[in-house]
Amino acid sequence: MDGDIKVNLENDWIYFSFKLQLKQSIEGKENEVVASAPSYLFESILKPYHQDTVEENNKEALINDLKSDSQAVILIVEDDASLRFLIRNILKDQYTVYEAENGKAALDFLKNNAPDLIISDVMMPDMNGLELCKHIKSAPATCHIPFIMLSAKGTEESKTEGYETGADAYIAKPFHVNYLQMRVRKLLDYRNRMNHLIRDRNINNQFVDVDMDQGDKEFLNSLVKAVEDNLAEPDLDAAKLEDILCISKMQLYRKLKTLAGMTPSEFIKRIRLKHAAVLLQNSKLNVSEIFYLTGFNNKSYFFREFKKIYHLAPNDYRQKQHEGTATTEVS
Repeated sequence: MDGDIKVNLENDWIYFSFKLQLKQSIEGKENEVVASAPSYLFESILKPYHQDTVEENNKEALINDLKSDSQAVILIVEDDASLRFLIRNILKDQYTVYEAENGKAALDFLKNNAPDLIISDVMMPDMNGLELCKHIKSAPATCHIPFIMLSAKGTEESKTEGYETGADAYIAKPFHVNYLQMRVRKLLDYRNRMNHLIRDRNINNQFVDVDMDQGDKEFLNSLVKAVEDNLAEPDLDAAKLEDILCISKMQLYRKLKTLAGMTPSEFIKRIRLKHAAVLLQNSKLNVSEIFYLTGFNNKSYFFREFKKIYHLAPNDYRQKQHEGTATTEVS
């Protein structure tokens, strides 16, 4: 690699220092740096390593995915094999990493898979990253997936263009490894925190002390209130929520999927069940009265969905709550 390395000992520490050429020959021009192409140093470092094909790497990722249901799944979309190799090796110890060579290949992958996060280059053949991001963020099945855009263009105009297509983060190349890892972790942590909050069986409309974006708090408070104000109506659906909140179908679906991983109908059902649980615990109404008051019109459906969340039939849940209260009072 035409480099130089030195070693010295200082205060019981061994220090290695090395110098490597950061030059690239392009059309006969020496030392001309091209930000959008891999550097001489980058190519030299990767040269000794065998880089598997996308198919081979994805087979390995699938095996890891089947072995572990706790690791988040990340899809890397990048036409440069060396850069895919680098990003994959940065993330593979913490996440299950799949690959795609361009936007079209990524969309084919998404037909049968649902990654937790996507990292995509901008400049790619067939379908670039901007087109891919726009497609993903406008499709109900994928709009909730966090999207990190990588680009050699770091201007404010380029970043604005990326965010306008729906990207959750825009990172200019060359990037620091630690920064990419941090952005991935933060986006996944935020999504997991929101999912836990919304999926919690004690969900209510008090998000004041929750560490989340103020706009998200206001949206969730408005959404929960809209459901609670119409709780007894069996025909309450997404269309009615859209009218109440004055937002489009796609806005409602995308926002709710992003924050909670739920569709509007799933969210409405969760609020209904939460109120049914409160009534079972704090009222003397019978189960039939409760499921009608909370908007259910089918008893067997109510029993089945209630048990999915609370792991008990409604009457058993009521008995357990009362037994717990009685024990607390005695003690």
